[in-house]
Amino acid sequence: MKRHTAIVAALLGLVTACGPDTGPAGRVVDKHSVYTGVGRLHTLTVRTADGEHTKVKVSRLDHRRCHRGSAYPACTRD
Repeated sequence: MKRHTAIVAALLGLVTACGPDTGPAGRVVDKHSVYTGVGRLHTLTVRTADGEHTKVKVSRLDHRRCHRGSAYPACTRD
């Protein structure tokens, strides 16, 4: 049982360490939601302080929370 617990703890550590990349901080300038055949892919286009535009994959909940003009990644938090 101890070995099983150790394996589960190790796997949980790997999963939490490899979470999604939040992307650069900036302002949300556009939102997209595309049906891929398997599910929906939600992306936000973020303009950074230096003017670059970057597309960031987000969850459905974050896609709903972040409106155009809101600060990213602050809009993804409660």
